[in-house]
Amino acid sequence: MKRLIIIFLSGALLALIPGVSSAETVEVTIGDFFFTSSTVTVSQGDTVKWTNRGSSIHNIRSGQNCIPDGRWGSSDLSSGDSFSMKFDEIGTFPYLCNIAQHCAIFGMAGKIVVEADNGGELENPIPGKIQKGDISIKLEIVATGLTAPNWGTFAPGHPGHLFVTDQDGILWTINLVTGKKRIFLDVGNRLVELGISGPGTFDERGLLGVVFHPDYVTNGLLYTYESQPVGGPADFSTMPSGVAANHQSVITEWHVPDPTDPDSVVDPNSDQELLRINQPQFNHNGGALNFGPDKMLYISLGDGGGADDVDGQVFLGTDMVGHGNGNGQNPGNILGTILRIDPFGSNSANGNYGIPNNNPFIGRTGFVEEIVTIQ
Repeated sequence: MKRLIIIFLSGALLALIPGVSSAETVEVTIGDFFFTSSTVTVSQGDTVKWTNRGSSIHNIRSGQNCIPDGRWGSSDLSSGDSFSMKFDEIGTFPYLCNIAQHCAIFGMAGKIVVEADNGGELENPIPGKIQKGDISIKLEIVATGLTAPNWGTFAPGHPGHLFVTDQDGILWTINLVTGKKRIFLDVGNRLVELGISGPGTFDERGLLGVVFHPDYVTNGLLYTYESQPVGGPADFSTMPSGVAANHQSVITEWHVPDPTDPDSVVDPNSDQELLRINQPQFNHNGGALNFGPDKMLYISLGDGGGADDVDGQVFLGTDMVGHGNGNGQNPGNILGTILRIDPFGSNSANGNYGIPNNNPFIGRTGFVEEIVTIQ
């Protein structure tokens, strides 16, 4: 693998030293029933190590189209077992798990891409000279007096107003001509108490996202992502039985009575809950909301918090739970993903939203059908 050492002291660049290339070992996790990451790029001479972190028996066999070719592979790997393979040839090496048709049914396959080791020399990704353009930018203050603004967006039909989520629960509307701001929605009393070490201290929870429906001018609908106290049954949870979540991420639909009037604000009694998700720790929540050109709602979720996304590590003085061997890149649970749902549908388990029939995991046993991509 390529290495670069850069040393700074008092803002000055003291040295730029290409490191000596050396063989490395790249880790791949085997889950039930997937590889993380399934496609790995390594340098010539590197070793790839697969470790079974799932509960089922799996194996590694060279081959493609779910057919082993017998060139290389492992024995059957129980939970905790590993298999290593050094790759000295340049090329692409597909592999699969062929136990109990894990490849054929679950798509349990991957590939190793081996590139030439250039001896530690760095390739310039932009060899041509970058020309100076004639566009200049500058920063201007558009509003003050906000606590922790974390997301800004526009509402269809109101290009002169910026809508900003403040982490403590205020959704502001800011007139970009006059600079005047006013409260568009206040969900502060719905949020979990913020500040992991007391009021005014650091936190990653709060009002984390907002998006307006593409047809807002006619339907007056918008959606928020809030961090709420545990207040009801979760639609999705990775928590062990009997263990309480830190908080719940809640996606809510709201209505503005007169969306064509720039002075109209959200009806505070119009809330309709779409989705409630248990969160193991206070951090790594995600929160971005967007509509695609398909008018489907896309929801970004973090891995559930803590550190390194695995149970058993000590985080803030407590052993982490709610992650197992990792929520991220696991299509079997909802955390660490981007969801794609239809806010006007009703075929979800809770009946509050729809699951589009062209989502990638529709009909796949053990997969969360709301997921459109894994982070």
